[in-house]
Amino acid sequence: MCTVLFIPSNGRYLFVSLRDEDPFRAKANNPQIYEGENYRYLAPVDPKAGGTWAGINSYGNVMILLNGGFEKHKPAGQYRKSRGLIVKELLQSVYPVVEWSLMDMGGIEPYTLITWSENNLFQLVWDGHSKHRMLLDTQQPAIWSSATLYTPEAKEKRSQLFDQWVHDQPFIDHKTVMKFFQSFKDYENGFLMHRSASLRTLSYSFIELQPSVQAIYHYDDFSGSLTDEQIIHTSGYSPDLSVLFSNASIAPCKK
Repeated sequence: MCTVLFIPSNGRYLFVSLRDEDPFRAKANNPQIYEGENYRYLAPVDPKAGGTWAGINSYGNVMILLNGGFEKHKPAGQYRKSRGLIVKELLQSVYPVVEWSLMDMGGIEPYTLITWSENNLFQLVWDGHSKHRMLLDTQQPAIWSSATLYTPEAKEKRSQLFDQWVHDQPFIDHKTVMKFFQSFKDYENGFLMHRSASLRTLSYSFIELQPSVQAIYHYDDFSGSLTDEQIIHTSGYSPDLSVLFSNASIAPCKK
């Protein structure tokens, strides 16, 4: 929820999330597939609030949460709903960007949502007052660092390290990305951070998407030294409009 990467790589699209949180918070459930009448998605779940911070659904939509908007905000005492629940709701949608645009964000803490939908990459930001939707270049690697934890200077340093690494890296998978994270040893502003007893990196999510085929979700839970890997099959979506005309008779056109 505090560091996110996007990397296009030889027809694959890689999405990475590092979750920085209080280690005394209830341990998150490993990624698993959740199904309903019209949805199927793969994601870990935070048992405290019931939401998630990174997931992919069977329509090929990927959503990864970052705490905070464009700049650090002063938290309010109480919020109407957890940001992770919004991610969970959008993972049940065919068109999450459209649904996000229609959702009421009043009483929600600021956040950024990196979203892949319909072969497009979006940055969706709720700054506490307004929504901001940006369409991004799907061929350009990108990194995001949470505004709630990192100063502009720290974010720029992390961006420089990432840009240099991704430019020089011939092959990228979950192992090479982890080695990159481990190469920058800084407990305060590093990728694998450990600022205090109540704030450190708890998990690593790596989603490898092959559009209209499948996605592999690699998950490392650092608190329990546990590694897991799950697969979800994905496909594009074409709405079935036949139900609209099932009882209609079609008359020939008159000239």
